[in-house]
Order: sequence, then C-alpha cells, then structure tokens
Amino acid sequence: MLVRGAEESFERGKAALEQGHERVAMAFFEAAIELEKRAGVPKPQARYLSCYGLCLAIVGDRKHEAAKFCREAVELEGYNPDLHWNLGRVLLAADRRRDAHNVLMRGLRLQPDHAGIIQQLRRMGIRRRPPLPILDRGNPVNVFLGRMRNGSRH
Repeated sequence: MLVRGAEESFERGKAALEQGHERVAMAFFEAAIELEKRAGVPKPQARYLSCYGLCLAIVGDRKHEAAKFCREAVELEGYNPDLHWNLGRVLLAADRRRDAHNVLMRGLRLQPDHAGIIQQLRRMGIRRRPPLPILDRGNPVNVFLGRMRNGSRH
C-alpha cells in the first residue's frame, strides 16, 4: 500500500540526492518512513529504507546503522538491484570492500546492465593476487612487496 505523502517525500528525497543535497534527501527519506508508520503500514517500502541508509552513510558517521537499513531493504526486496547497489556503496563507505564487492556482484546478476553497479565496480578496480599467495593478503611481507610492485609510497 502506497501512502501518497510518503511517496511524494521519497520522490523529493531522490531529487535532492541527485542534486548532491544529501542532508535534505535524508530528511525527506526519514519523513517518508515516518509517514508510512503513522499510516499504519507494517513495513516501510524497501526503497525508502535503502535510500535513507545510503544518506546516513554519506552524511554522518553512522555506517553501521546505515548498513542495517540497507540490509533490511535487501531482505524485503532481494530482487531489486538498486537496493544491492545502495548496500554496496554503504559497505564501501564503511571500508568493507570484500562485502561490498559481493553485494554488488549479486545486484549485477539480477540486472547485468545496471549502470550504477557497473560504474561502482569499475571505480573499485580489480585487485591483483598477493605477491606471495601462500601468505595472507594482510601479511606485512605481502603488503610491503605489493607496495613495491605497485610503486606505492604509503
């Protein structure tokens, strides 16, 4: 059941997000969720939760809470690649690259031509194999050799 006011708030939030006004967008998405609650809707729209979570991750340092909202959205509508894209971006913001990659790949399997997911995966790049595959990627020797190989000065 769509609540008209909630849907209008969501659309205004999307427009604000596209224009780079994340705080304003977050307020609209939060309002959409609240309007549905007041109307007695048992579960908010998954896309409302997902966009709200994305804004939480962008605007504030509430990445854990943001991931919770986005995961809930994916649980409600696992067939929606946009929700996977948002969750992937939140996980990236939380420095959880491997989890983000897995989520984005699931979204890509749902819609192989999803422009946002494709662009996000390209931005992430492809990791090379560790210099010494018998050691863990995070092993200091692998980190050092990898930086030497790639010319990094970190």
